[in-house]
Amino acid sequence: MRNTMLCVAAMVALAGCSSASGPSFSAWSVDRQDGQQTYRVECSGLLESAETCYRKAREICHDEAVRPLEGAAPLGSTTTDGKPDFRKLIFQCGAPAPQPSTAAPAVVPAAVPVPAPLPTHVTLAGDANFDFNEATLTPAAKAQLDKLVANAQGMSFGTVAIDGYTDGIGSPAYNLRLSQARAWTVANYLKSHGLNAARFDVQGHGRTHPVATNATADGRAQNRRVGITLSGN
Repeated sequence: MRNTMLCVAAMVALAGCSSASGPSFSAWSVDRQDGQQTYRVECSGLLESAETCYRKAREICHDEAVRPLEGAAPLGSTTTDGKPDFRKLIFQCGAPAPQPSTAAPAVVPAAVPVPAPLPTHVTLAGDANFDFNEATLTPAAKAQLDKLVANAQGMSFGTVAIDGYTDGIGSPAYNLRLSQARAWTVANYLKSHGLNAARFDVQGHGRTHPVATNATADGRAQNRRVGITLSGN
């Protein structure tokens, strides 16, 4: 019994001596690849704890926050709240350096060109489209029809109505035949160049339905026309 009491008294005295010696620690500056200033603190002593390391770290960082990076604690050593009782602490001061963004750049979709709306009615009017007193297309008329066919690529139409008209000079019978011939010339050109339609409705109206006066040259030129109407696309 007496021996046991002596042992206990010796341990208390030893602890008292260690506590009286105060906390002991070592501190180093550490180089890291991220370029930020980094420190290492090691605490020693039987009664030292993680608080000793953190207290020294706070002294080093001054007014900046302590940001732990690594910690080492003796095997099985924990604090009263169950956390590891670190005796070696590697840390940096302040907020972490911003990291370069690894997010992929936003992909902006290429603008899709919006095709111009296809006109549903086209008129070939004036003397530039047919030779005088003929049903032969001029190069100017062919260029207009080629543009119409190109704009209608990939489209299908139910009906393409083609109506021919003349001015008021000449007999009604002659003008009717000429208007029909010009309308058919236009229809055959569109068919042979790929305009896709279920039906071509071709009519000649002669000198009927004028759009301008036949008393002037300009008015008569407007009346000599072939109208093209696309529907059912």
